[in-house]
Amino acid sequence: MELDAELTGAVVLYTGWGQKPYPAREGDRIIEAFGHDRGLDLIPKVHRLEDDFFESDARFTTDDLAEMGKKAAYDFRKAHPEIGGAAVEALAWCYTFDFK
Repeated sequence: MELDAELTGAVVLYTGWGQKPYPAREGDRIIEAFGHDRGLDLIPKVHRLEDDFFESDARFTTDDLAEMGKKAAYDFRKAHPEIGGAAVEALAWCYTFDFK
């Protein structure tokens, strides 16, 4: 399956990965980067991906944050091979931060 670079980038922007010291989920960054109309189209897709990532049971089945992030990322990659690694890392960062 081909990677969706636009959606991958939108996830990274939304989470604040690489820009903020902790997850700072903001749809405004997507709108700034992609424009108003396209940004508004991407935001619900990003939210669905985040929801899918957070469906992982890794927080209940692993012993530490590193394992938790790896398992949740593995589960997500199986369901969403079209999403690039940077977005998966960004979502794992959010997941482990929220469940530390």
